[in-house]
Amino acid sequence: MLTNPAYIFLWRALAIFLLIGALLGVVLALLLIFKPQFLERLNRVANRWVSTRHINQWLDRSIRIEHWFYQHHRAAGVVIVLGASYILTYFGFLFDKAYTLQRWSGKIPAKLLGGLLDAMVLGLLVGSAVALMVGLFLWLRPSLLRGMEEVANQWVSSRRVTKMLDVPHGQVDIFIARHAQRAGWLLLVGSIYLFFAMFRSLA
Repeated sequence: MLTNPAYIFLWRALAIFLLIGALLGVVLALLLIFKPQFLERLNRVANRWVSTRHINQWLDRSIRIEHWFYQHHRAAGVVIVLGASYILTYFGFLFDKAYTLQRWSGKIPAKLLGGLLDAMVLGLLVGSAVALMVGLFLWLRPSLLRGMEEVANQWVSSRRVTKMLDVPHGQVDIFIARHAQRAGWLLLVGSIYLFFAMFRSLA
């Protein structure tokens, strides 16, 4: 059984959400069974296609900040070096794994928590070491980063993927319109079952 108040609250919120969804499912199922023509008219009004092409075009733009970094390379390099040095010092020498395990052992299993902590510390140490080298190059010799930047800074456009997704698919609507009563009965049985299951969990 759930004893944590946060878990109880989240479960009750989910149950209420599913309970409301079950009631809406019952109404929709009754419309499919007895008034399918009304649902078709409602679907034509509500089922308007909203294209996301303008949003995708706005997001699919390259934002270049290299000029700013090279113009203020000393300040940016110092900030990166200080941040990377702090992470290396803290997680390399000051991090108390035993205290963290003891503090979180009641919420997460000890074996899983130990593995997660080791992976987190290793990732932070490797990342901060790389950031330290990049910060030193940016601070002292930014020209050494230009070759690596040209190789890594290749623009990959997402326009082809979003163009495939930005197409309406009405196969489900056509299928439901052809088999309205059967779909309505199936939806009615599933909604009633979900309603009583969620009602019992809230009782």
